[in-house]
Amino acid sequence: MSTGRWSGDRVAAVVVAGSSLTIAGVAVLMLPFSRSDEAWTEWFYLNDVIVGVVYGLMAGLLIGRGARVVGGFAGLAAIGCGVAAAGQRYPLLDVAGGPPFAEVFLALLGTAWVPGTLALITVVPWLVRDDRLPGYARVAVAAGVLVSATITLMRVVRPVNGLIPAGNREWDAFVEETLPVQMGIVVLLGLLAAGDAGLRWRRLPEERRRGLGWLTIGAGLMALSFVPLALPLPVSVPLVSASVTPVLQMAAQAFFPAATLVVVLRQRLWGIDVAVSRALLWSLLTAGSVAAYVLVAQAVVWLVPLPDGTPGAVAAAVLAVAVFPARTWLQARVDHLVRGPSARPGTAAERLARRIGTDESGPVQGAVEAIRESVRLHYVRLETGDPAGSIMPTGDRTVVLAKGEATANPPTQDRTFIPAKGEATANPPTQDRTFVLANDVAPVLAEAGTPGGPELVVPLTYGGAAVGRLVVTGAPGERLDGRTRKDLDVLAGPVAAVAQLAVRGEELAAARARTTAARVEERRLLRRELHDRLGPTLVGIGLTVQGARNMLGAGRAAEADELLGQLRAELDRSAEDVRTLARALLPPSLERDGLGAAVTELAQRLGGTDLAVTAEVSGDAGSLRPEVAAGLYGIAAEALVNARRHARAAAAAVRLTVAGDAVLLEVTDDGRGLDVAAEPGIGLQSMRERAEELGGTLSLAGAAPTGTCVRVEVPR
Repeated sequence: MSTGRWSGDRVAAVVVAGSSLTIAGVAVLMLPFSRSDEAWTEWFYLNDVIVGVVYGLMAGLLIGRGARVVGGFAGLAAIGCGVAAAGQRYPLLDVAGGPPFAEVFLALLGTAWVPGTLALITVVPWLVRDDRLPGYARVAVAAGVLVSATITLMRVVRPVNGLIPAGNREWDAFVEETLPVQMGIVVLLGLLAAGDAGLRWRRLPEERRRGLGWLTIGAGLMALSFVPLALPLPVSVPLVSASVTPVLQMAAQAFFPAATLVVVLRQRLWGIDVAVSRALLWSLLTAGSVAAYVLVAQAVVWLVPLPDGTPGAVAAAVLAVAVFPARTWLQARVDHLVRGPSARPGTAAERLARRIGTDESGPVQGAVEAIRESVRLHYVRLETGDPAGSIMPTGDRTVVLAKGEATANPPTQDRTFIPAKGEATANPPTQDRTFVLANDVAPVLAEAGTPGGPELVVPLTYGGAAVGRLVVTGAPGERLDGRTRKDLDVLAGPVAAVAQLAVRGEELAAARARTTAARVEERRLLRRELHDRLGPTLVGIGLTVQGARNMLGAGRAAEADELLGQLRAELDRSAEDVRTLARALLPPSLERDGLGAAVTELAQRLGGTDLAVTAEVSGDAGSLRPEVAAGLYGIAAEALVNARRHARAAAAAVRLTVAGDAVLLEVTDDGRGLDVAAEPGIGLQSMRERAEELGGTLSLAGAAPTGTCVRVEVPR
């Protein structure tokens, strides 16, 4: 929303609301200084003041939040009724000789309320919707505008009590005589509008029909309030004198304004929903209390002859008993009107559970959509993981790396560096630090809607561990309230479980893919060894045998014997290559004697004059699960190969510790250490993936005084 547009709406809202409240306030201020009038006119005055205040505030909210058309009609009604109230009270001011220009105010009394009030009855209910106006509704709106404008013009231009004193006595008599017809048309159009609201309330889904029931009641009461004016004069006069019209209109104010706000603004009620619900509850409770007091007191007078004052005391006692349950009952219905299904405890959780199991887009997307709908949010995003990476504090300092990032002495810019206590954070030293391989930063599992106002972040935990977070926003410019946060806190547990299951499912699929890739790679290795090494070796052996036979046939036995000796050595080397290949895939000692024996054998086999390898095993390494033993063996073998080939180490040590529910493998060398410019190789990536497949972590740390330490910790 642009600044200019927002400023224009804001200014218009302040002007309309301020004008309405000011005019209504002036009408109220004149009350102590004016004479009393007939009772039925006082009821009209009270209704006009209420409309001026209530609809003035409603118009300000609607216009300020972009609903200009409905807000404009509400403002027209508020200002018109406020002017009518002032016009009713001004001629009654207790001034000697009467106040000046009293006839102008009398003309305002008869005309100012007409356009806005008639538009509220015949036009506004059609416009109070959250979808496009259908064709039949456009016709009804046009008819309502035409009727309202025509009746207004008829009352403005007339010789008696008209703002424009024109015409003749016949015209004035025609306006008065056709009043029942005029009001009958208004009642008919109003009932049609109320009926349309009722049909929408019955047919639309629960979320979209919220408020339409109240709108139907309010619009119906507004239309019915004009029935006394639509009857022939001999019948209408007693009803008008009994104040039926203003009383029904005041009753309509308990439903119509709040329903209009809820239906028109929908999501734009953020920030004012508490105020709207409290104001509506106060209005309904006050009006209901007054009505109940009057009815109970009158009933006591009619039914039981009691001394003066007793009926009032009885009515007060009845109200004292009924006010609390009435407030609770009203609060629940007002909350449901303003907040929708989320106002009922458990509704959001029910919708979440239903969408998780039935949504075609999957449980995660279904959960996000359910949260957005049930809590009335503009945007919801479900993220997983720690945005800063997975930190494992294995040393005095920790640097967090993203997936695929170089792990050897990375630069400290754009990194999270956690210093030891009392250590300076600028230019941290490169020794004695731990580099942690982490997953991608804050992956988004699902999202719904479009980002709007300020973000509200709800952390998600599962089993005591952080698994992600919910990021939600209201509409642009709207700040979410504390009740929304409470609703989200209730839903955080199930959403965390769904997110955890989704992540574990993705990890399982990735592990399955890596397992398949590993099998394919092993087959490629076998094919390469068989085709490129063993195959040519066998061909060479065949040629050597044929050469020896030729030599024997030529009587060159000594040369044939020498050639066969070379053939025997070649066969020994080929046999050793086959055994090495078999051990590389899965050493027999691993299945026969366990991981401890296999690691010891690995150290002996790879150790030599260029690299001294020692092995130390603590705990019962033979009881490990086969997949854990195979994974740790592969990591140890890869780390020792890296120490020999890349680190140029002279010595390496393998330490395997099995304690409690964890297995710790450390491979340390005295080589060149971590290199800043080095790119992570396939071997390092392979070790990290093996550790993750086992549900563990892998870290690289500098060793003192030089070298590298590969540390792997996995669950037993």
